[in-house]
Amino acid sequence: MLLPFDYVRARSREEAVDLAIRAGAGGRFLAGGTDLLVRIHDRQLRPQVLIDLKGIVGIQAVSPRAGGGLVVGAATPLNRLISHEAVRAGYGLLAEAAHTVGSVQIRNRASLGGNISNASPAADTAPALLLYEAEIVTWGQAGERRIPISEFFKGPGATALSAGEFVFQVELPALKERSFGTYLKLGRTGAVDLSIVSVAALALEGGEVRLALGAVAPTPVRVREAEAILRNRKDQHAIREAAAAARRFAEPISDIRASKEYRLEMTEVLSARAIEQALRGLEAGAGARRGDRP
Repeated sequence: MLLPFDYVRARSREEAVDLAIRAGAGGRFLAGGTDLLVRIHDRQLRPQVLIDLKGIVGIQAVSPRAGGGLVVGAATPLNRLISHEAVRAGYGLLAEAAHTVGSVQIRNRASLGGNISNASPAADTAPALLLYEAEIVTWGQAGERRIPISEFFKGPGATALSAGEFVFQVELPALKERSFGTYLKLGRTGAVDLSIVSVAALALEGGEVRLALGAVAPTPVRVREAEAILRNRKDQHAIREAAAAARRFAEPISDIRASKEYRLEMTEVLSARAIEQALRGLEAGAGARRGDRP
């Protein structure tokens, strides 16, 4: 049973911020609510006011970005993101990662902005956004602010957002070359579970290979050391070196879902596997045109 709270629907970004300021510490922004309402039900949160953002123009839209790329509204449901033609054509790794979040019913409600605003180290879309070098567009008391995704996560449950500030859009820059991405997620069950370890790899036609990890550090992280190893070599020895570098970079904890030692082992195994799959996919020409999926 949920404790009582007031519900208000913001009609503009400015109104959402005004409502948040008036609500103070008792206010919470609402998009899909798939995590927020569970935490309220479990008494982890006791907000007095929920401020629904879905009435704001543009916050549920996917549109072209000036200069190339895409702009994804933060409240866009994950299933709409997954099925969007431009996302599948140019950012297939993001679509693949989003598809691993919960069940179909959850993905009909859960949003891209909500998935990253929770700042869970295990957020499934975060590694893909790191590899696409997304930019987070926020709205707060000072108006619009742009935050590189690499600077957005500050720790478990902590982001660069200020009080009364919310994620409005996620911008995906255009990739200038063909690519192929792979997302591997290890959970306790085959589906509808949080990650124990997650790994995203993105191979680009120009020779660059990008690698990011989830659930094995205080925040989702990109492993630059592994990427440097693969810059000029893609053989099995280099892949093993890169996977070992990912293991060294990881800082997992032991919890109810897995031990630290198991997470470290799986980080190395999945990193090697993801790199191999991304390179094979690129070589096979699976990415039509400049996207990473046909």
